[in-house]
Amino acid sequence: MGYVIEEMQRRDWSQVRAIYGEGLASGIAAFMLAPPVWKVWDEGHLSLGRTVARDSTGRVLGWSALAPVPDN
Repeated sequence: MGYVIEEMQRRDWSQVRAIYGEGLASGIAAFMLAPPVWKVWDEGHLSLGRTVARDSTGRVLGWSALAPVPDN
């Protein structure tokens, strides 16, 4: 199975959120119980560095995103 890495688009959010939720359900991915809504997630991540791995049908297989880190 092949895949391509592409810039994440707003339309990918439902698939990204589902993958995010699978990670949270494991109990080791983060302290949240459920993935946030788009607005909260979008505001918490940089606009650059958002990518998805997509198969030949367009399905999102995985994702990555950069979030700012305080410099205090």
